Amino acid sequence: MQKLALQHAWQAKQRDPQRTVLADATSSEGWIAAPVPGTIYEALLAANQIPDPFDGLNEFDVQWVAEVDWLYRCDFELSAEQASQPAALDCAGLDTIATVWLNGQELFSSDNMFVPQRAVVSNQLQAGNNQLLIEFRSALKHGHTLQAVMGQLGVWNGDPSRVYLRKAQYHYGWDWGPTLLTAGPWMPVTLELGATRLSDLACPITVADDCATADFVVTATVADAATDTAVLIQLWNPAGELIAEQHQAVSAGNVQHTISVDQPSLWWPHGYGAQNRYRLMVSVFAGQTQLDQRELQLGVRRVRLVQEPLRDEAGETFLFEINNVPMFCGGANWIPADLLTNRISNETYRRLLQAAVDSHMIMIRIWGGGIYEVDHFYDLCDELGLLVWQDFMFACGMYPAHSEFLASVEAEASAQVQRLRHHPSIVLWCGNNEDYQIAQTFNAYDHSFQGDFTQTSFPAREIYERLLPKVCATYDPTTLYWPGSPYGGADVYDKTRGDRHTWDVWHSAMAPYQDYPKYEGRFVSEFGMESSAALQTLLSVLPTDQRYPQSRVVEHHNKSEGGARRLAVYLNDTLRFENTLESYVYASQFMQAEALAVAYRGWRRRWAGPGRYAVAGALVWQLNDCWPVISWAIIDSALRNKPAIYSIGRELAPISAGLQRSKAQIEAWVVNGTLKSANASISITGYDLQGRLLFEQNYSHELAANQANPITSFELADPDQTVVGMQVLIDGAVVARASSWPEPFKYLPAYNPQISITRLADDWLEISSQRPAKGVWLQAGDAVHWSDNLLDLLPNQAQRIQARGLGQQPIALKWLHWDQNESIEHRA
Repeated sequence: MQKLALQHAWQAKQRDPQRTVLADATSSEGWIAAPVPGTIYEALLAANQIPDPFDGLNEFDVQWVAEVDWLYRCDFELSAEQASQPAALDCAGLDTIATVWLNGQELFSSDNMFVPQRAVVSNQLQAGNNQLLIEFRSALKHGHTLQAVMGQLGVWNGDPSRVYLRKAQYHYGWDWGPTLLTAGPWMPVTLELGATRLSDLACPITVADDCATADFVVTATVADAATDTAVLIQLWNPAGELIAEQHQAVSAGNVQHTISVDQPSLWWPHGYGAQNRYRLMVSVFAGQTQLDQRELQLGVRRVRLVQEPLRDEAGETFLFEINNVPMFCGGANWIPADLLTNRISNETYRRLLQAAVDSHMIMIRIWGGGIYEVDHFYDLCDELGLLVWQDFMFACGMYPAHSEFLASVEAEASAQVQRLRHHPSIVLWCGNNEDYQIAQTFNAYDHSFQGDFTQTSFPAREIYERLLPKVCATYDPTTLYWPGSPYGGADVYDKTRGDRHTWDVWHSAMAPYQDYPKYEGRFVSEFGMESSAALQTLLSVLPTDQRYPQSRVVEHHNKSEGGARRLAVYLNDTLRFENTLESYVYASQFMQAEALAVAYRGWRRRWAGPGRYAVAGALVWQLNDCWPVISWAIIDSALRNKPAIYSIGRELAPISAGLQRSKAQIEAWVVNGTLKSANASISITGYDLQGRLLFEQNYSHELAANQANPITSFELADPDQTVVGMQVLIDGAVVARASSWPEPFKYLPAYNPQISITRLADDWLEISSQRPAKGVWLQAGDAVHWSDNLLDLLPNQAQRIQARGLGQQPIALKWLHWDQNESIEHRA
């Protein structure tokens, strides 16, 4: 089979409603070059026909794009031999209300951007020039038409008509992103020449309970197979050795073969073992001629979602067990990294996911209001050892369930599950994001009802509890399914079962972030605190007269409802800072880092060993951004790390230290996240704000494996003036640190902590201070990669970090209540 990628010579224009589609296609007026795969926004930007919608208030000036229809056309040449072959047109994704013509003949229409479309075009092709034409009608207007007929449904975020369309829901605007309703061939368009092809390939892997054996069940489907068609199945182990080969004739278009492997090399999340992958190759032959071929990278892993009663408290666990090892799943939620997803490079995907790995995260949740990500994303997760919690694309809405909608959803889910099921990183399919939550808010959810969901006020239960689990059981029976996130059965806010979204901090009652540990769940799949993007990122979209925290443009770049006010409350409760953009950026990022550290630290403490895994995961909202914005992200849209990513990294490290202050009482613990116990020396010290040592306590402790270990508790004589530090040493090396400061931080005096930096070999630095220093933030340009940052320094406790790429560049420092006129001491 020959595959011709139709990705060049595409043009687009605004549709002229006064003409027929085919007449409009022949017009020479208005056409501009258009990237494919791509969207109309990218074409208009390249042609300088719209301003950058991310700059200033330009978002308002480009909304007309969603209100009109668009035409795309592509001319391509075929030889007489090519034109005479059996052929099919494959459109991997059309966004969203589309009709396709080839050489003036209508092929098909599509209304779901997540469903690939394929049409046989053998009789439509011709030697010489051929023209492909696609009309994209306004998704916004189409949704409004459907809504007018069937009624407005409840939503959080965006135009309510969005729930009637199978289009990425964040295109309609979200509380972290602008409104850009894209249109266009957003996935590849391919012409396939040749009849016989490998139309489907599945290889579910059944792993024995003890992981000692694995069965690779290979099923291949061959379309238009002739009588002499055969399939060659080959399997290579992770070392690259061919370990199985089977040549088999095709019978009724299908081939099935099982390969059993003893003592398989397992695929593990990073930090627990290697990311071993087997390579499966299936080739289709007619005689000696190869007609088609497909390769899959497969990982052998046993996954369980353990929901068992806890020993000493109500409820049950919600923990992931990989290869028989229970794991605390620290991680993050993922949103599309751009509104125009075709601009996201493979390098951007790698940098973002590598940053998660560097912060000791092991799970990424792909949120249900975005897109099913590109293949490269999942390939990277497989390679890097990141578990994937995969939502289906429903978010924050009361979705319909009429027959046409259900059919479209089934086609979507079937296509996406079949595309992605071979990835070892995907460990959970999840029905939706917060749809049970919004239904419960509207008093539309009755967990006890099990009749015809489509006739209730929450009809989408038909999707989440019947349609999607059926699709997953059919096409990916070895992967777990969960109805929604959050979901706790009868009550989505239940702290004792299922997963929970903890928005009691920031949303809801705006609880103090210090109270995060109180708002736990058995698995906290969302929580977060806002902060600004990096100063350079924010400045890139702010006119010079708008560069202050309360400007209209700054507040426009905070999409959370009441976001500027909420952030101001948390900042006022926490810090004092000058009313400059630079001070605002540091203060909001500092506060976010502190808040998220409190959450991870408190919840990971509850990972207390077998029978007591009371909290088994925490996924911060959110890892990344899609434009320059004040949001919950911990990496901004320019890929600049916010301080929170470092504070999270310390809390999720294989061994982490914890201190909890309650008035004058200090509690200390150490989490040993490794699978081996360790003998540790633990030092706890107290300093006053002048740098005087008040006390020192030393302990020897055997840290039990894979759990939190309580160390000690004690009272402080003068809590308002005492900074407590903790160091954990194994074999004489410091492997974890923690500190506890008097709060709120705004009451602490401003002073120069007298910080010193010594440059060592290979871009290593040793940093120390003579007085306690809080929130020390080091900067030296975007090319420098810090092994740690936003440091808390205590006297006589120098810290070593690496700054890859630093060389002799100067280092800029900020710390809590820093004065720009204060200096630091540098040593060679």
